[in-house]
Amino acid sequence: MKINGCIAILVSVFLVVWLFACGKYSTSSLAASDFRIELHPIELDRNDPKRIDFDGLRLLSAYHLRSNDRRFGGLSGLAIGTDGKFYAVSDRGFWLSARMHLQTDGRLLNLADWQIAPLLTPAKRPVNKALTDAEGLAQAPDGTFLVSFEHAHRIWRYPAPPETLSGAAVPVPLPGEISKAPKNGGLEAISVRPDGQILAIAERVENDEGSLKAWLIKHGRSVRLSYVPGDGFMASDSVALRNGDVLVLERRHDLPIRFSARLTLIKARQIRPGVTLTGKEMLRLEPPLQTDNFEGVAVTETAAGTMIFLVSDDNYFMFQRTLLLQFLLPRSGKSTD
Repeated sequence: MKINGCIAILVSVFLVVWLFACGKYSTSSLAASDFRIELHPIELDRNDPKRIDFDGLRLLSAYHLRSNDRRFGGLSGLAIGTDGKFYAVSDRGFWLSARMHLQTDGRLLNLADWQIAPLLTPAKRPVNKALTDAEGLAQAPDGTFLVSFEHAHRIWRYPAPPETLSGAAVPVPLPGEISKAPKNGGLEAISVRPDGQILAIAERVENDEGSLKAWLIKHGRSVRLSYVPGDGFMASDSVALRNGDVLVLERRHDLPIRFSARLTLIKARQIRPGVTLTGKEMLRLEPPLQTDNFEGVAVTETAAGTMIFLVSDDNYFMFQRTLLLQFLLPRSGKSTD
């Protein structure tokens, strides 16, 4: 207990120093050229390095992403675009994109031709200060991207590729109560269903019974529903499948530095106004597996099944990592009924 207490104190001191240094960071102070990220393979289960089966999902690849560029980090939203590219947003207000190199079985080999650019406001200026904290990313059926933000709670829509990284934001009308969410507890989990309906789940805005508030949003109208996460977990991202089902990523942080994550599935027929959603657990990542602060989930659907990508947010801390995991849910594999 004494050792854990000392670790907690040291971590707290380091966080204060680090955050002070980060406060001097500016999204406009760095050049946009020569951006590089390296992918380093990792063993998800150190005790069984050859293990590929995880609760019925098949592990295809696992990487630690590294870069010497100060802009890299804080990846909180993830999407695989209809153009086949890898897209992410960071909580310092950056877009990232890359071309995916895949094996014939769909396994990710590398990410190349990286691009990084600041998210733009409706006035087409780089976001700054309270407007930088991008948390969720989802692509709509029309190809546009939706980005949810905390602190200044909102959802902005960006153009479809190839204008995504250079396009101005268009605000999405939201329920007024979202603006009352805690600064660090807003809309981390957003997904867009096949009919264009947005499912938005709050990270920390709870109902009286302890479930998380959620909304279905379309054409400026919204209706309320709820989501029940696992014990001690919070919703950190979500993604819709072609059939209308939704995968929800949850994460849990136990002091001093211990992270867990789980992935749940909500069937399309369950998602209705006024209901309380409880997802079926599909995957759990917790020690002794290699874990971190998983905040992004994306999918791409193939003939072999659904490819699921998870990314962690390192919060720009040197003792955390950006991990990228790729799983396959085979079509003939684990039932989702």
